[in-house]
Amino acid sequence: MNTLIRQTSMQMRLFLRRKDELFWTLAFPVLFILLFGAIYGNSKWEGMNIRSIDYLLPGIVVMAAMVTGIMRTATGLVQEREAGVYRRLALTPLKRTTLIGSQLLQHYVVIIVQTLLLVAISGAAFKTNLTGNTALFWLTLSIGALCFMSIGFALTGLIKTLRSATPIIQIVYFSMMFLGGIFFPNSLLPTWLGNAAKVLPSTQLGDALRAVVYNGGGIGDIWQKWLIMGAWIAACLIISIRFFRWE
Repeated sequence: MNTLIRQTSMQMRLFLRRKDELFWTLAFPVLFILLFGAIYGNSKWEGMNIRSIDYLLPGIVVMAAMVTGIMRTATGLVQEREAGVYRRLALTPLKRTTLIGSQLLQHYVVIIVQTLLLVAISGAAFKTNLTGNTALFWLTLSIGALCFMSIGFALTGLIKTLRSATPIIQIVYFSMMFLGGIFFPNSLLPTWLGNAAKVLPSTQLGDALRAVVYNGGGIGDIWQKWLIMGAWIAACLIISIRFFRWE
C-alpha cells in the first residue's frame, strides 16, 4: 500500500509538470462552462424546467471525466507500452500492477479535482446550485469514472501502435461526447439515434447526475443507469483481460 501511495504521488507530480495535460484536464472544461454560461446566461431551453447552464454543468463534468478516464488512460498506457516502460519495469522491484494502480488512482483524483473546480466556478459565476444528495452524486461520479477508465484500458488492448492511438481514441471520445447529451438533450436527436445514444455511459452518467442534483433523485431513480455503466465496466474488463499487452 505504501508503494502504491508513493507511486501515485510521483505520478501526480509528473502530471503537474505537464502543461499540456493541465490545460486539457483542468483549464479546458472550465473554459467550456464559462463559454456556455456566457452564451446562455439564465435562459431555458424549450420544454425544460431548469436553466440551460444547469443542464450543461453535469454534462461538462462528464466531458471532463472522459478526458481523464478515456483519453489520458488509453494514450498514456499506449505511450508507455511502446516506449518499453513495462519491459524495463520487469527488471525492477516495482510491479507493473502497482504502476497501473497508481495511474488509475491519480486519474481518479484528477477527476475529483476537475469536478470540484467546475462546481465551484459555475456556482460563483452563474449561481448554479447542486441541491441533491451529495454522497450519491460522488458515488455516481465514481462509478462513471471507473467506467471511463475501463474503456481506456479496453482501448489500450485493442490499439496496436501509438500512431493509431489518437484517431481511435478521438472517435470514441467525440462519439460519446456529442451523442451523450452533454451539450443538448438527446430528445433533440432523431429517434433512432436518440435510442442508440441511451446505451452510452456518457448519457447514463449525465442523466444520473442531473437526476440526483436537480430532481432530488435517489438510488431507486438511478440504479438502472448504474447497471448500464456496470455492464460497460464488465465488458471492458473482459476485453482488457483478453487483449491487453504489456509489450
